[in-house]
Amino acid sequence: MSFQRLSFYFLLPTFYFLLLGCQPSDIKDTLKRSDTYEQNFKSDVAWVVLEWNGKPKYGGWGSGFLVDRKRGAFYTNKHVGDMFDALGEGSHKIFFNGKVYNAAVVKTHLLVDVALVRITDPFDPSEFPEPAPIATEAPRVGDKVWVEGFHPHPYRVREADESEGFKFPRLSIFRDYYKIPIGDIEKEQEIVFERLEAVVEELDKNVPIGDQGSGFVQEIRNKVNLYMYIKTLKDHRFSFGGLSGTVVRNRAGETVGIFTAGPEVEYDKDTAMPLEGGLFIAQRVYKTGAITPIKAVNDLKKYLN
Repeated sequence: MSFQRLSFYFLLPTFYFLLLGCQPSDIKDTLKRSDTYEQNFKSDVAWVVLEWNGKPKYGGWGSGFLVDRKRGAFYTNKHVGDMFDALGEGSHKIFFNGKVYNAAVVKTHLLVDVALVRITDPFDPSEFPEPAPIATEAPRVGDKVWVEGFHPHPYRVREADESEGFKFPRLSIFRDYYKIPIGDIEKEQEIVFERLEAVVEELDKNVPIGDQGSGFVQEIRNKVNLYMYIKTLKDHRFSFGGLSGTVVRNRAGETVGIFTAGPEVEYDKDTAMPLEGGLFIAQRVYKTGAITPIKAVNDLKKYLN
């Protein structure tokens, strides 16, 4: 099984090209846009996004979860935090319980794919929920865990999920906040809040994760990083990419890890479509994930002091 990091794909334009692509209508819409959006439930999980010309950069998003309410600090993946220097100040946003904030990286872990980010705008910490407690005991093989995070879902995926009884809360961020026209319903997507039940299949698993760079430090990372390997009960239907950095909880609601990587492709041959010559078209099934144990990174909070 090969794994891919739930990474971001974005351009690194020069300031000249950024100005060239920023039309007056984009600037006007951005200045007039409210810093709020509708979310009718509370959570300690946030959506983290890279903006370009006042719009979300395609693929430049992930999730994070609150770890310090007074300081407005969140954990996410390092490969999410790495995007924060791509387009400059003001292009990195945290969507949290109906409000949108600018954000910055506090610290990234040297060896583990985790970063500590914080809100840089004024905020009222009394409006924030208490962060979920950190688990004092690691999960065991066979334990149930839950992945919770924000993820853009195409219309047809939402429709198929709902037909099977999975109706994830939907936020009208693309349509109402960013004012992205729907156009063809087949291409429309919107942010949903997923809660995926999973089972722990392996612990302390050394998983080769692609797109991690090279060199001496990377060799050390590959040797020392041990992941918790989970399988969701539900087929996610398409890539987990975008759930990077989100929280994984145990049955008690305690944080046990950070969702870090998913498979490139996992094939279900039982549901494959047979072709002539013994070939087949395999259905893609997205159910497995590599989880960074929270015990490996919880010391990052010391950098908030």
